[in-house]
Amino acid sequence: MLFNFILTASLAILSSALFAEARKHKTHDVIVGGAAGLVYTPNQVHAEPGDKVKFHFQFKNHTVTQSSFDEPCEPLKGGFDSGFMPVGMDVKKGPTFTIKVKDYDPIWVHCEQVDHCPSGMVFAVNAPKKGNTFKK
Repeated sequence: MLFNFILTASLAILSSALFAEARKHKTHDVIVGGAAGLVYTPNQVHAEPGDKVKFHFQFKNHTVTQSSFDEPCEPLKGGFDSGFMPVGMDVKKGPTFTIKVKDYDPIWVHCEQVDHCPSGMVFAVNAPKKGNTFKK
């Protein structure tokens, strides 16, 4: 009896630990440009600390450049930048760029290509539901 109890308790603890470890490694996939146009699809995600956001570049030439809410179309000093990722129309699988989410603070992103950000090519991780958000 005691053996069964210890075994059951050990398995419960192990499965909880495995679930918690797997949770730390969630990857959110985002399409950059492509057939949808000058957009990131989806245009925002909610991510936990430790999650990753993987940007998949499709045709045209785009960037994933960190910005701020106050200056959405300006690179954030010290922020990340994928650089330009040109992708031809016939390319089936374009390059990717991945960031790791460190906390729950919002991360604002835009495309540096001429006229893309002013046309609405912006993205956010953990955007607030009210206040500083780009949703209308």
